[in-house]
Amino acid sequence: MPKAIDIPLPRRTFSKGMLKGLAAMIMPGMLAGCERFRHEKYTCPSNSIGLLEVRINDDRAGAAASVSEVTRDYTLTIGSITSDEVIMANDEMVMIINRNTGYMQVTVGTIASYIRCEKSLFTM
Repeated sequence: MPKAIDIPLPRRTFSKGMLKGLAAMIMPGMLAGCERFRHEKYTCPSNSIGLLEVRINDDRAGAAASVSEVTRDYTLTIGSITSDEVIMANDEMVMIINRNTGYMQVTVGTIASYIRCEKSLFTM
């Protein structure tokens, strides 16, 4: 029976350049779906109800959205949210926002107002 010969194999080492290249290929794919921060804001022109802006930082049902009027600031609870529409309310009002156009329906009691606001979106 022939005797086995033990041949040492060269040890493979990675240079800094190879590691950087590997990281550059992997990281964009990992980060593509990651949004660490999302700030959706609707800025409204002068209107009859005094609405200035609506800010949504957490776009999940049950989260709070911040609302600023000329005389006060308050929150609305998001009841339903899709890629096209968000419905939120508190004890006094219901607000429905078209997330594509910025068109808003605000109902206070039995009175509905319609406002076209400008949407801005900041993600990081």
